[in-house]
Amino acid sequence: MPASELDPQEAIRLVAGRVLDTRLDELVHRAVDRLRADEPEYATSEVSRADLINMMRRTLALALTRAAGRPIPPAIADAAAEAGRVRARQRLPLPALLHAFRIDLRILWEAIIDEGRSRGLAANESFVESSVLLWEAVENNTAEMVDAYRSTEHDMALHLDELRHAAFEHLIGPGEGDPAAVREASRRLDLPADGQVLVVVAEDVPHRHEASRIAATRLRSLALPHYQAWRPDELCVLAALGDRGTADVLAALRSLDDWRCGGFVADGLAGVPQGIRLARAVIRAATGPGLRLLDSCWLATMANADDELGAALARKLLAGLLALPEHERAVTLETLATYLDSDGSVLEVASKIYRHRNTVRNRLQAVERVTGLRLSRPRDLATLTLAMEWLRGPSGGELTGEWPAPRPGSP
Repeated sequence: MPASELDPQEAIRLVAGRVLDTRLDELVHRAVDRLRADEPEYATSEVSRADLINMMRRTLALALTRAAGRPIPPAIADAAAEAGRVRARQRLPLPALLHAFRIDLRILWEAIIDEGRSRGLAANESFVESSVLLWEAVENNTAEMVDAYRSTEHDMALHLDELRHAAFEHLIGPGEGDPAAVREASRRLDLPADGQVLVVVAEDVPHRHEASRIAATRLRSLALPHYQAWRPDELCVLAALGDRGTADVLAALRSLDDWRCGGFVADGLAGVPQGIRLARAVIRAATGPGLRLLDSCWLATMANADDELGAALARKLLAGLLALPEHERAVTLETLATYLDSDGSVLEVASKIYRHRNTVRNRLQAVERVTGLRLSRPRDLATLTLAMEWLRGPSGGELTGEWPAPRPGSP
């Protein structure tokens, strides 16, 4: 039967088969030349011409086989997906790969019309309309390629995440103090090995919580190299400070304020393991959510570093105060706590607790009388301050009931 008398779709299949059998090599080289001329990513990439020819031959053959309605040979059945996997591993951008498949379609369309013209079919409107079979074939190729590309990209990202996390865990674990571990962490985490690093630990943040994404976005807006590590019961954030002030970087992490967070500024990546331990110590001293640096709470952190020791100190030094009648105990502890948070001025304390200065003096004298310590003696004052810091910490309520109230400015 003459080609002109065939059903339009049968005619398209016939023409596609003819192109596949007689012109595949010609079309492959034409497509490669056009792609290298039109797509900068291919022109500057490490993808060789031989690689392109091999990949184009398989994907064009797959598209033409589909358009011809022929059984797909196993040798090319995976061609489009393989193109997606290979180019993803070669880090070729997906838009460049999509451009290549559009060039495939254009080259095949030109070849089909040219072959149809030679058979007297190109002027047939039904023939042109039925060329949708070719479009569908290339679309199937493209869909398979994109799925494979994105799947491979996802797997690569997971693998990279695993390598980064492994480098981080080694840095803070068995690699502590090892210069090789620091170099590996610097390379994997994209962080400078030297310079100050803000180390933040946030307790019990749900995995992949939106707050962590917001923090990462804000750190990127500051152009700061950073890394987030999810661990079973905490989120660790490392941010290289560069020439940024610590306050600027802390502001970028305020999305984590709903959780108890501790922070420490470490000297380089080698100081990160210690920074994490000290940040956790800050959390142990916290009475509520929020982010605090160790520099702002040395005494509270030291007093709560060992709960048994802190409790023993508080019970020993403050037993007399804790044994006072409830109201007297509360107002005396309030006065003492305010005094310890002040610059040592009775007038300042009186102003803060809305009491006469003589009342303040009397209460402070009662403290000295009951404890046997002198507030004017540095060693006594330091010891009493540590005992009060533990009493005002997360475990101190066991001894004092509802007291103490949070200190001014604490989270």
